[in-house]
Amino acid sequence: MPKEGSYVYVGIAFYTISTTTGTSILDKAKREIDDIQHVSWADLISVAGAEAVSLCGGPAIPIKLGRFDTREPDPQGRLPEETLDASDLKRCFLRKGFSTQELVALSGAHTLGSKGFGNPNVFDNSYFKILIEKPWASSDGMSSMIGLPSDRALVEDDECSKWISIYADDEARFFNDFKNAYAKLVNSGASWRNI
Repeated sequence: MPKEGSYVYVGIAFYTISTTTGTSILDKAKREIDDIQHVSWADLISVAGAEAVSLCGGPAIPIKLGRFDTREPDPQGRLPEETLDASDLKRCFLRKGFSTQELVALSGAHTLGSKGFGNPNVFDNSYFKILIEKPWASSDGMSSMIGLPSDRALVEDDECSKWISIYADDEARFFNDFKNAYAKLVNSGASWRNI
């Protein structure tokens, strides 16, 4: 397994894995699954992400299995920096074959976790509703801690803002578009074996 805080790039996505919690949980799960049928880390991480979304109230995301794990680390600069503005984010995602709509839908995953977008354990469209409110612009010192600079940049871009408004008003549309974009993300760049 990788060292603490490193990225495991499995041909499809990346996840920061901590040796204190994440690795031991994932190692145990992988061993138990491998006793029944071998599974790649790429498949395990793809399914775990989809299941986390579903368990937190989001859409069920079918995941195709059969990815090979890559032997090479993620190339430098593959991940977008959190300080990019919306134009740079759109260019970065476009180079990877993702539209602005898909960029915004995938960013909606930031509703989970500790970035201040509603309940950190509930997958819903609160991310978009809070982006529209722009709470970081308030004089309250805590408000500046909401989201990443890249989250705040999206709402300042007309094309991104259009999708933010659509998803804020229509959670079902967000769920469907997120499901499709996530499946595309975890399938892009993967090498496949026949199952």
